[in-house]
Amino acid sequence: MKVSDWIVQLGGVVRIPDGYSFERASFVEPVNTCLKAIYALALRPDENVLVIGQGPIGIILALLAQRMGAQVVTSDLFPQRLTIAKALGLMSGLDASAVDTLGAVRDATDGRGADAVILAVGGESLIRTAIDAARPGGRVMLFAQTARGEAIIDPAAICVDEKTLLGSYSASVDLQQETVRFVFSAEVNFEHLISHRYPLTRAVEALNLAAHPQPDTLKLVIQPGGAWMEG
Repeated sequence: MKVSDWIVQLGGVVRIPDGYSFERASFVEPVNTCLKAIYALALRPDENVLVIGQGPIGIILALLAQRMGAQVVTSDLFPQRLTIAKALGLMSGLDASAVDTLGAVRDATDGRGADAVILAVGGESLIRTAIDAARPGGRVMLFAQTARGEAIIDPAAICVDEKTLLGSYSASVDLQQETVRFVFSAEVNFEHLISHRYPLTRAVEALNLAAHPQPDTLKLVIQPGGAWMEG
């Protein structure tokens, strides 16, 4: 893999510390992208944050928001993912298949809405929900909207209610050292987010599952050599 000189010079490439697996190291890039989004939200301690979507990225975003001192509520259509999130320390989860997430968030905030909402689910269908869940003057972070398209929003929510709509996608070399310290600390068992492991010979199968995830699909790892297992 070719790496630009400036990335190396600024510390974007790091050596894996002794005693840590390649699997743990593979989380440096996704955690970096999530940390960048969290900083863009400028979260303050004790703010109420709703994270919609508890795939592996949504879980990482929620953990980082909680690490900043925010009061985090998560939501997902699949209870299996909320169970994993709870095992990692995210105790307030809403089963979106059975509960009105928007109503629950407003009830918990005296009708105001969340100070910040993070949308970690792809597509446009939940953008309006995320905006509606934020309080007047609140912030909404779009993190999973990677496909070009069009979305319907309430323009008065941005103008009259003064809600801020943000987006974040890439990693930042400026956050690399902080990310590395966090990933290789004992704070989070990131390997718990790996649901499937495949050998290189089954890479196409692994990529197909990643493109069409199931309720129990989190991170997939393709291992070029050595022992492997699924789950």
